[in-house]
Amino acid sequence: MNSRDRVLFSPVMLRTLALPALTVVLGLQIFRVFFPSLAWYLKDTVGVGTITLAGYAFVPFLVGLLAAILHRLSGPRLALWLTAGGLALVRLVEQVVTHPAVDLWLSIAGSILFLLFLPIIIGQIRALGKDAAAPRWGYGLVLGIAFDSAIRGVAGTLDLSWIPGFFPLIVVAAMAGLVLWLLWLEPFPTSEAIPGASWREALPMLALGPYLLIQALIFQNQGWISEIGGLSSSSAFLVLMLGNLLSVAGLAWGFARPRIFNPLLALVVAIYLGFATATADQPGTTFLITVLVSQLLMGWGWALLASTLAPASRPGMGRTTVVIGLSMILFLLLAFIYYISLDIAIPIPRTAIPPAGAVILGVAILYASTRVRRLSLPSLRDTTALIAAIALTSISLLYWIATEAFPRVEGEITPSLPVRVMTYNIHSAFASDGRQDPEAIARVIEASGADIISLQEVSRGWLIDGSTDLTTWFARRLGMQVLFKGTTDPMWGNAILTRYPVLEHGSGSLPLAGSLIARGYLWAKIDVGDREPLLVIATHLHHVEAENYVRLEQVPVVLTFWDQAPYSLIMGDMNSEPGYPEMDLIAQSGLVDSWVEAGVGKGLSWPAIDPFERIDWIWHTPDLTALEAEIIQSTASDHLPLVVTLDAAH
Repeated sequence: MNSRDRVLFSPVMLRTLALPALTVVLGLQIFRVFFPSLAWYLKDTVGVGTITLAGYAFVPFLVGLLAAILHRLSGPRLALWLTAGGLALVRLVEQVVTHPAVDLWLSIAGSILFLLFLPIIIGQIRALGKDAAAPRWGYGLVLGIAFDSAIRGVAGTLDLSWIPGFFPLIVVAAMAGLVLWLLWLEPFPTSEAIPGASWREALPMLALGPYLLIQALIFQNQGWISEIGGLSSSSAFLVLMLGNLLSVAGLAWGFARPRIFNPLLALVVAIYLGFATATADQPGTTFLITVLVSQLLMGWGWALLASTLAPASRPGMGRTTVVIGLSMILFLLLAFIYYISLDIAIPIPRTAIPPAGAVILGVAILYASTRVRRLSLPSLRDTTALIAAIALTSISLLYWIATEAFPRVEGEITPSLPVRVMTYNIHSAFASDGRQDPEAIARVIEASGADIISLQEVSRGWLIDGSTDLTTWFARRLGMQVLFKGTTDPMWGNAILTRYPVLEHGSGSLPLAGSLIARGYLWAKIDVGDREPLLVIATHLHHVEAENYVRLEQVPVVLTFWDQAPYSLIMGDMNSEPGYPEMDLIAQSGLVDSWVEAGVGKGLSWPAIDPFERIDWIWHTPDLTALEAEIIQSTASDHLPLVVTLDAAH
């Protein structure tokens, strides 16, 4: 293409980008079934150990190293049909299936097909012409990520896989159908000799896995942007999509001006990305600027990385397959370390994982900059992808206008006593069978008639939880005000939902005392229509039953904050049974056990199926009285919710 040629919009270019982009969308969706299936079905429901879990996790990624063999045995056409077409059909079947065990095996199959697809599509792109290789791979990848985030944002961050009904099925069927149609239209090289790359030429693609990881953890994480940036969820969605637009703009900048692919600028980008990920958990508006700048620079970096696809000095796909496969194993390894640190003490701090991914990405960009200097790269000034990104961003803008400018108006609720309060460990909205279903949790809360709800194990975007922002989802679904505070990462912790006005609120942390998962408490003063507000303290104590010593350090911190304040209650998953010393501490402070006062039976709340432990509690001050206490039977979580009706003592 001549450097003076400018293309505003090309339908042919859009079709060319659509195959990699849509397959990336389907692959990311299947990943967000695969990881929760490992964590919540295989580990939590079935009860497999960590070593066995690691095997289930790593084997599909190791199979991805066989892409070159598949390509050689089947040929380019069949290889692409098997991987992209197979993934489309697996994803469609997975949308219909609702059984967790089948979800697991479908997600394993889909993950394998996606991992095989990545080097095969790169080989296909190389074979069809070096000038088109860089934009097709770079734009296809980034537009796929952007489209995936647009779908999740419109769905309230809940993946389509977890949403039953006709409309999600139609969306998935449309994407699968488009992939099959695009495969039908895809031209294939006539030569059997597939151009490949030397080890040096393939090495920059080692950046792919770490890039996808930091995108999943931070930059495409709507809950993270909302929590750290102090934004509403719809505003966070808009920022996220603006970042994706800037990422495509960075690609366009790099492709239009390849002369600026120099090591000095690449070094600046690498340093900035390391700084951005290292400080991504620091709240404030500066973080929002960091998101946008990082996406612009990563887009430029991917233009540089994709430009290394042009050489074809060696035949075959072997080296490209190995490098792409290792990059995705890096993705899994870093993610595995990030989340396994919640169960096993490891010498690497969790906070080091995103910067580690950014460092690998930055080094790859820097290395690629030394390679492309030797190439004569054309100036590509086609803005088709940029227009597509603007269209995707407009979806988030319309969503923001609909939710922020014209918010849903709830009916006027007048606070009054008695008040119904609930404590519910929602298990990240994964039911006892291991499938995520926040709608089931919402129905339990609705049916209870609770006015104030303390929720534990609330996730705002962990990959192992399907990347769902549950606080926003529940607030919109139930029409309640939500308060949230992360205790482990900004993404996982406690929440309070209420229909009544919140006058003040805050949070505090609890001692680790040698444990691995950070805990905390969330408090709010809520107008319940009486002479003074009700102080609600919601907490979740250390989960290992035998380690009372940890909770014996945590309980005094909560009691010290309470400080004998009247008109108060402390509730949550205490992970302690009656007679445990930490519960004796609470009883000795003067608080009243609501279940003893008004409940019938043993009050067993865990596990939801055939419970045998009473570990969920609501304690109240003597100036309140419990009129009724009940355990609601449901398998929407692994805990049963405890609901108490409270009134002022007379």
